[in-house]
Amino acid sequence: MSSWAENFTMASNWQIKHELAYWKARAKALEYENGLLHDIIRKNHLGNQREQDTDNEDSEEQNEADDQNEEFDENAHCVEEDEEFTVSEEFIEFIKANAKFKEDARRERELLRQKENTDDITDEPQQTSVLSEDHYKELYGDKWERICALEMSLTADFMDKKDEYKPAYWPNIPFNFS
Repeated sequence: MSSWAENFTMASNWQIKHELAYWKARAKALEYENGLLHDIIRKNHLGNQREQDTDNEDSEEQNEADDQNEEFDENAHCVEEDEEFTVSEEFIEFIKANAKFKEDARRERELLRQKENTDDITDEPQQTSVLSEDHYKELYGDKWERICALEMSLTADFMDKKDEYKPAYWPNIPFNFS
């Protein structure tokens, strides 16, 4: 294996390993923060419910609040005993948005593939910017005919290689080794 390939393999392995460690640490930090927020909400919610009990015992709002409080207590009890993972509404919205984004990206990729396939089938000549003789004379002087012929040769060679190998586009996302 060439030294470039070895270096690239080592760099990509290093990036994957450290990226995984970063996201694991991030998940642990968010898990801890989520636990703290749940405790604060639980304390504030239960404290507010007790104040309402002393003020409005017979109101319909109190009955609804009691129902919500019982549901909240049951959920909190399940979390404490079973240590189950509770999902917030924001997380559910995030998952929905993420799934929608992935679906849209998949559709765009399919449309791009279909467009590329139809472009290959039609074999329409691609329009290139053809410069006039006057422009070539101004750019290159007396040797403009030779330079124009060389440019056309390079362009034709490039198009032949492109048709022969059908290269995929390189992603324009830069590597991030930090």
